[in-house]
Amino acid sequence: MLLKDKKYNRRFFFKSAIAGMTIAMIVVWDKMLFTNKNIHSLKSVKLTFNPNKRINFADNYIIIKNDETIRVFSSRCTHLGCKINESSKNQLLCPCHGSTYNFDGIPTKGPAINPLEEKDFVIDNEHNTITISV
Repeated sequence: MLLKDKKYNRRFFFKSAIAGMTIAMIVVWDKMLFTNKNIHSLKSVKLTFNPNKRINFADNYIIIKNDETIRVFSSRCTHLGCKINESSKNQLLCPCHGSTYNFDGIPTKGPAINPLEEKDFVIDNEHNTITISV
């Protein structure tokens, strides 16, 4: 008998559906825009390294020691994301497609064209550890 009831007609159904979808979209939009996108940066990774080695491959990072400076890069190749895990002749080598990077993270041979992502870190020389915010 609902079909004969004027209160529940097609127009009422569509208005209710549109109102419900609008409310759902507002909630989703609010979550997307106003959620802190850097929440993951509250986590950190602690890596142990050998201070006597020039290159340390640790987890998903490359720790490079030049004289007295230390730099930390992501070990993900900027071409397709393969993990760089070896070096030769002052170059970092990507095992997948042959890209090479110098020790400043700059590509010296393609197909990669972007530099490696450099990471900020805190060093603990006493324990030979580096803490990276991820």
